[in-house]
Amino acid sequence: MGVRYTVTVSFLALTIAYGATLFAGWSMARAVPGVATTEQTSVLARSLAFAIIGWPIWAIHWRWARRDWSWDGTAPQLYLAFFTIMGLVASAWIGMQLISRLLEILFGSRPLDDDSISYLFGALWSTLVSLGLWMYHGAIWLRHRRRPADARQPSPR
Repeated sequence: MGVRYTVTVSFLALTIAYGATLFAGWSMARAVPGVATTEQTSVLARSLAFAIIGWPIWAIHWRWARRDWSWDGTAPQLYLAFFTIMGLVASAWIGMQLISRLLEILFGSRPLDDDSISYLFGALWSTLVSLGLWMYHGAIWLRHRRRPADARQPSPR
């Protein structure tokens, strides 16, 4: 029960904190899609509030989960795979859009105006945060990934 609780809280807190951090970056750039420019500050305030609460909750519960988990189990493998894949997909998707916008500006098909600068800031922020999520969970997953049963057995000499 204790491990399941800490893992569930850790999973939900990280999901919320990650999303809030992405929204905070886009709202600092005043570029949250579908939100009026006048509402961007409200989105920033709410996003920061969620991130300020979510990250410490995740850190505490993640520390407990890492201490108590049996790393060969299915739940840890799925948890780490989920955040590794989510960080990788988000990094690739947003990074592609960032590079595309940079190339459009470079080729002159889009002006380097306030809109483009805001977009570039939001995309760079989101790409870096997603890369961090991917690299952190990916490194832990690689360290603790499941190995075939025969690989865990000591080899006879």
